[in-house]
Amino acid sequence: MTTSRVPAGVPSGAFLPADGDNGGAAADGTGQGVTAPAADSLRISLLVSRARTAARSGDLDGALRLLHEAGDPVAAAHPDVLDLLARVHAQRGEPARAAEYWRRVQERQPQDPAASAGLARIDLLGRRGPRAALARHRTRTALVAAICAVAAITAGTVALTDGAGERPAPPGLSPADRAEQLAERLDAERRAEQARERDRATARRTQAATALADVLRAPGVDPVVQEGSVEVAFTDGLFSEGAELTPTGAERLAVLGERLAGRTADVEIYGQTATVPGAPTSGGSVLSLWRALIAARELSAASGKPLTAFTTASADQRDAPYASVARNRTVTVVITPRQPTG
Repeated sequence: MTTSRVPAGVPSGAFLPADGDNGGAAADGTGQGVTAPAADSLRISLLVSRARTAARSGDLDGALRLLHEAGDPVAAAHPDVLDLLARVHAQRGEPARAAEYWRRVQERQPQDPAASAGLARIDLLGRRGPRAALARHRTRTALVAAICAVAAITAGTVALTDGAGERPAPPGLSPADRAEQLAERLDAERRAEQARERDRATARRTQAATALADVLRAPGVDPVVQEGSVEVAFTDGLFSEGAELTPTGAERLAVLGERLAGRTADVEIYGQTATVPGAPTSGGSVLSLWRALIAARELSAASGKPLTAFTTASADQRDAPYASVARNRTVTVVITPRQPTG
């Protein structure tokens, strides 16, 4: 639930919820009967609510655009708008701009507690010495909380809520300490949500790779899921002693290419060679690179994808998939499904 300062004398029934979708119409649905001060307050309340929602989601630039581009001189001078501008600039690491807006709040409301607290924190950031260094550390954390904390302004006092059912913070702590505690909790929640999103993304990639492996599996074609990719090995060698495909090798690559047709994925092809007496034991080889290029040509022809859709490279001899020299006359294909965007 978002809150905002409510100018004295404005009837509470003139306001709609900040997240309402009736575009600011009067409560009776007629669009009539709303006084100018009430309409101004409603408009400002909606503007602040939208900007606060953008800021809480991390879109600080979007919040500033909403607040600056409203083209409303009444809103531009309103303490709620000025206070939120200060908090957004504090969150962006711009204390001078934050102080500017909090001073403008004080010009209109000299005793405003939020503006006084914000300016006090910024003043601590500019001090020097060991004690000031500790204060700056605490103040930076408190400023991070400035945009996230929900401030309920009632009868000239500030009550910081804890975000869970809008319960008031426990008494006995200074406003700075309460803000710091809230900042730490919000930061922990943010990191937990980021970890959950990473887990969800990993699960989506693994699911997509597993589904692709099922499609690619065929006689002689052995796909194995490796995290979000599918690594395809071939059970038989694809090439003769040089870079000439065997009939079986051409058939295996044709089958794989046909099953890649129409699929959006990144395809990497690694040419393999075995370690043989007198040859380098690491570092790749021209022969293995030629094998990768030939495999790319075959996969391109069978799938209808351009050659530019394939990345080719020489695998290191130490990474040969098999102990058998004949079976290592092959390529390994790594296919990574692309995740949809938007």
